[in-house]
Amino acid sequence: MKLKLFVSIVLFLLMVACTPTAVSPEPEIASRPTVIATAVAQPTEPSTLEPSPTAVLATPTPVPPPTETAVPVILAPRFDKFLPFAQTEGGSNSLTGLVQGENGWQIVNIPYPSGLDSEELGFAPAITSVDSDYAPATNRVLAWTYEGGAGPGSIAVGKLLLVNVGTGELEVILSENVVAAGWAPNGLDFAYILATDETYELRWHTAAGDDRLLAVDVPHSLRISPDGRTVAFTRESHYELPNAIPGLYVVEIETGLETQVSPLDRAGYGGSGLFWKPQWTPDSSQLFLYAAQDDDRAPEAHPAGYVWAAVNGSFSHFLPESAFLNFFTDEPLRDPENYRCLDSPPLFAANKLVIGIGECQPFVGIPETSQSVHFTLDPQTGTVTLSAVLLTPDTAQLLTWDMPSESVLISDDGEIISVGIESVETE
Repeated sequence: MKLKLFVSIVLFLLMVACTPTAVSPEPEIASRPTVIATAVAQPTEPSTLEPSPTAVLATPTPVPPPTETAVPVILAPRFDKFLPFAQTEGGSNSLTGLVQGENGWQIVNIPYPSGLDSEELGFAPAITSVDSDYAPATNRVLAWTYEGGAGPGSIAVGKLLLVNVGTGELEVILSENVVAAGWAPNGLDFAYILATDETYELRWHTAAGDDRLLAVDVPHSLRISPDGRTVAFTRESHYELPNAIPGLYVVEIETGLETQVSPLDRAGYGGSGLFWKPQWTPDSSQLFLYAAQDDDRAPEAHPAGYVWAAVNGSFSHFLPESAFLNFFTDEPLRDPENYRCLDSPPLFAANKLVIGIGECQPFVGIPETSQSVHFTLDPQTGTVTLSAVLLTPDTAQLLTWDMPSESVLISDDGEIISVGIESVETE
């Protein structure tokens, strides 16, 4: 409990650093701390959650030549699944992932390089990273630091680092003004956001050293599709970009053709971490994005919820939080004494969502414990249907998909358990 509250406070402070000063951000939703696990077990307790009866291309910016610095790290096996949202004692200055062995799944936590030369690298070890992305294909990590604000909205920026987990080598790829980055599936190419005086550039960098512009006015959030062909990003209000049309977009890496898939965005709220980024379905056909409550954008004012859209334009829906919570409460959703809220991050697959729901902690915005719930989403109408309350203890933490659309991995009391998402059927 104390550790989770500490992590929530740290993430909240990072979120404030990443959000324009003109907007008062909502607290970032964090996940519960994970525990290093060494065994596989079957769930032993039934579900405790019962539903209620009512339910144009600019000139490329020159990229500084990389500076290499070898730093000793704790070597680790290649992650089979990366858990960028999982926080342990290392806080945001660590890597957390899952490794599958003879005894099943095990959570492994690796601290970022210790003993960094702050004079040579230009930053203190205590702020080694704000966020990171891991490439299973090459066992390497992109990490970016916070060293101040830059760009029209004075967003948090810093260096872009490359950490080879297998050899312990660390390289400074870009020395300043990087907002965010993300790997392509090959673990060699990557996309990143660079702050300039006029805008925020979404750029594409290849393993051969080619660096080109994909889009402008991209202040914060990006995610490359699992098939490696497209980058999803947001243009957002409240970032001092008067010519930007807010919304969720995709841009083709090969052609530079961009398309708006939804007029909704994060409304200028948000922080670092997976929860705040566009999320792809495994087949690269659909996108999901958390959209904070925004009362200032008539006629698109909306409560907190999720953007759900098809990349081919066949549908685009907004799913308010109440569409999920109404199945489990007869009380007002914001009753200060007792109300339920959604845990994070949710897991998405085509037309399916698994998310934790539990009683909210005051002033934190996340539940201390939650029950994992499977919902089915109708692409034609945007209707949310309760499909199953998973057969898991309410103390378990939802980690990631085991088999997308079929089963999830959870952590409970040091054990990693695979649970089918239809494990408890509703009437």
